[in-house]
Amino acid sequence: MSRIAITLDEHALAELTRRAQANSEPIARTAARFVRDGLLSTQATQPNASELTPPAGAAPPPSESTGRPGWLEPTDNHETWRRELWAAVSALTERYPQVFSQLTADWYTSRQLVESLAALNTWRSQLDAGQTTDPRAELLFHDRLEILERQLTHNNDPTTARFTGGPPPSEWVT
Repeated sequence: MSRIAITLDEHALAELTRRAQANSEPIARTAARFVRDGLLSTQATQPNASELTPPAGAAPPPSESTGRPGWLEPTDNHETWRRELWAAVSALTERYPQVFSQLTADWYTSRQLVESLAALNTWRSQLDAGQTTDPRAELLFHDRLEILERQLTHNNDPTTARFTGGPPPSEWVT
């Protein structure tokens, strides 16, 4: 591992500081994550870019019917998408119990959390399918899990019910 220095204008530094504070992590860690993410996502400048696999978390082909990435809720067929997401979140919870121990039972009421969990599931599925051969993609995924865990813990209300799986609530699915 090496250390480098970068120069940022005051606006970029303020935004970096804000994001680091939001994730309860040091500015250097946030900056390093952004640099790693940027390097993994800019394959066009690398030699033989056509032979490389897309970075983890890259958008799957848009749905034929909507043109939207698969991790975003479709404008039609909500019930199937929501049932599949519920099952995926249940699977992620079983696979990473410590990360999801503070996930509230009503997570599905937060659009930001729904989209984040759907994107994480898509990313995990791509990693499990071997769609990337770069081990940094796996490390970045776990960095994201760590950030999610901190966010869930930071927004923790000890009296709020926790997600335990089971069937999805009918009012959300329909």
